[in-house]
Amino acid sequence: MKKFHPYLSIRCLAILAGIALSFAFNSCGAPAISASYTAPDWAPAYSDASSVPYYYFPDYDMYYDVGAGQYYYLNNGAWAASAAVPYSGVDLGSSYTVLLGRGTTHPWDRDDYYRRNYPAHAHEQYGPIVTNNHVITNVPDGHVVMPRAFNENTNRVTFDERARAANGTQRRVATHEVPMERIAPNMPAQSRSYRYGGAVRGR
Repeated sequence: MKKFHPYLSIRCLAILAGIALSFAFNSCGAPAISASYTAPDWAPAYSDASSVPYYYFPDYDMYYDVGAGQYYYLNNGAWAASAAVPYSGVDLGSSYTVLLGRGTTHPWDRDDYYRRNYPAHAHEQYGPIVTNNHVITNVPDGHVVMPRAFNENTNRVTFDERARAANGTQRRVATHEVPMERIAPNMPAQSRSYRYGGAVRGR
């Protein structure tokens, strides 16, 4: 009868375990790395803008694909792409925009959803809300706060604080990020089913 060798058994188990781990690693591959994008010059001042693949402009029903460098807009009922802003007189540096979720792909294919949840000009209510309810404090006289963007990834609204110059122009002097839940309770009741007003994804 052969003699039992504990050392050989342990060694065999170690080899088998190593083979199993190697197989598992090779099957799964390397961990996925989050994509990084170069934020456009007009992008609002968000710290995580480099992780945002798409922007939506509610007032123009227009999208921007960062990776492709293309604007998507409706042209005679069909989506068209353009490397330049397709509308004249649009200043994207001051236009309100939505930074869409990192997992978003081809959002124009769901345009009905985005139009329903981000109605045009609904953001114009945000400034009076944060001012009247002192959500943003220590704003000097002569300064105004204007909504600049909503980030789906953080559920926060960015406001530009601007100073009025003697010639009537305004210049940005600071930015403020406000959680949507501090704005939503003061939105009109009809707006609370929208992501805009209720900080929840609408249907």
